[in-house]
Amino acid sequence: CYDLEDNFVGSGPDCISTTTTTSSTTTSSTITTTTTTTSTTTPIPGTCYPPVIGQDKDTSLCSGIFPPGTCTVSCTSGYLGNPVVYYCYSLEDMFVGSGPDCVPTTTTTTTTTASITTTTTTTSTTTPMNGTCYPPVIGQDKDT
Repeated sequence: CYDLEDNFVGSGPDCISTTTTTSSTTTSSTITTTTTTTSTTTPIPGTCYPPVIGQDKDTSLCSGIFPPGTCTVSCTSGYLGNPVVYYCYSLEDMFVGSGPDCVPTTTTTTTTTASITTTTTTTSTTTPMNGTCYPPVIGQDKDT
């Protein structure tokens, strides 16, 4: 009820919710990381720089060599060749040498097989004896 002095009089209804609300949040993320490593070698001061002569050659024994000095250069794994000596006479000239001649250890072999077929054809000619006739020609599958 409502009256002007007390305003609303009484109590309201007890209300209960009949709707259930469920909320969920799913977060998904993917992280991709790529790492690139680059390695450089700075020689010890006063030593010769190792020669740069190709990926098929191993110059690892040429690091840390003071002039005058030598090192042995060989073929890397997967290649064959005789090791050679490089010389470092001065820092200005660095290493001097050539080779080694490295060849791959894997080889490819191709085999070709040839086949020869021989066909022999025999032809016979019949000549009649004197005073007789030639036999009749009936066909190759007939006996005369």
